[in-house]
Amino acid sequence: MPKFQYKAQNMSGKIIEGVYDAPNQQAVTDMIRQKSFYHLEIKEIVEGKDIKEFGIFSKIGIKDIAVFCRQFSSILKAGVPLIQCLSMLSGQIENKVLQSIIKNVCEEVQKGSSLSQAMSLHENKFPPLLINMVAAGEMSGTLDNSLEVMSEHFEKDNKLQQKVKSAMIYPMVLCIVTICVVWLLLVKVVPTFIGMFESAGAELPTPTKILIAMSEFLQTKGLLVFGGIVVAAVLIKLYLSEEEGQLAFHKWLLTMPVIGKLQTKTIAARFSRTLATLMTTGVTITEALKITGKVLGNIYARNCVREVEELVKQGKGLYVPIKASGLFPPMIENMVMLGEESGTLDTMLQKAADFYEDEVDRAVQNLTTMMEPAIIVVLGGVVGFIVLSIALPMFDMMNLAGQ
Repeated sequence: MPKFQYKAQNMSGKIIEGVYDAPNQQAVTDMIRQKSFYHLEIKEIVEGKDIKEFGIFSKIGIKDIAVFCRQFSSILKAGVPLIQCLSMLSGQIENKVLQSIIKNVCEEVQKGSSLSQAMSLHENKFPPLLINMVAAGEMSGTLDNSLEVMSEHFEKDNKLQQKVKSAMIYPMVLCIVTICVVWLLLVKVVPTFIGMFESAGAELPTPTKILIAMSEFLQTKGLLVFGGIVVAAVLIKLYLSEEEGQLAFHKWLLTMPVIGKLQTKTIAARFSRTLATLMTTGVTITEALKITGKVLGNIYARNCVREVEELVKQGKGLYVPIKASGLFPPMIENMVMLGEESGTLDTMLQKAADFYEDEVDRAVQNLTTMMEPAIIVVLGGVVGFIVLSIALPMFDMMNLAGQ
């Protein structure tokens, strides 16, 4: 059904703005008249054309969600009514996309929808975990506490993501810089020495011959190499845009020697934290597993959790499916077993989450510590090879001149 954005004026002269689902513009006009408003402007919202919702700038990060939950909880605890609270949030949230969505949520709540129902209309922007926690908070009358729990959850999740990203960014930047420097040396610097070497007529050392061959290849076929890299990057991106490609890539990531362990610990931390958070609010174990699988950030892990969910539905408990999945470290399996036996599964999962978040922190530090010297050695070796390849024939030329 089409959406219409309207602007109207009430009996006291206050301007009312909102979005209304209706078959046509006349239906919006009738709705405004029924409320004894005077309509000022009505325009249809064309889906897919609003850059705030669907453009390239439509991303809402976990940090934005964490700030939203923190501010929302604080304002609610101050005793501000829900609608007024949403109105205040829409004016102070910095992310423009989130700001627009909150305005729409506020309008839906004014029409009579619950907060969770209004947020579920934007389920592609709000995490499913947050929507379910809001619904649980509404049912129990502890919405402010649920939002506070969510703010802490997303803050920890954001911190976890930033640690992993920071471990990846530095080596990637260093590798790119290395490739650019070597390319520049081979294409611009080395050719200036080739003529000098050829005029000397001396037999060139093997490293110098290799360097000259590489330089001539990049000069004559450099654009072809660059084009091949671009085509390969596009093909890889297209492959990874398909679920089959993502599944294969995510599964491969978990098997890598160092990165795989980091990925496994990250998944274990996120799984434990999310499942524990949902269980503390009374969400059923099967529903909690369904939501948890969606927030792991790894399709292979999501599929494993789906299999766990199916086995739990069959009455297998949680420990046996978790162990059978082969996805999680032994500590998660043991904590789940102890939690089920003692009836403190949520507490045990919280402890496991704390442990693996610390483990991720240490793993990131170790990874960075190992990769920095390795990359520097490789960079030094490449530059050293180029310098040596240029210096060796120059020494030979100096010896010939001395004779």
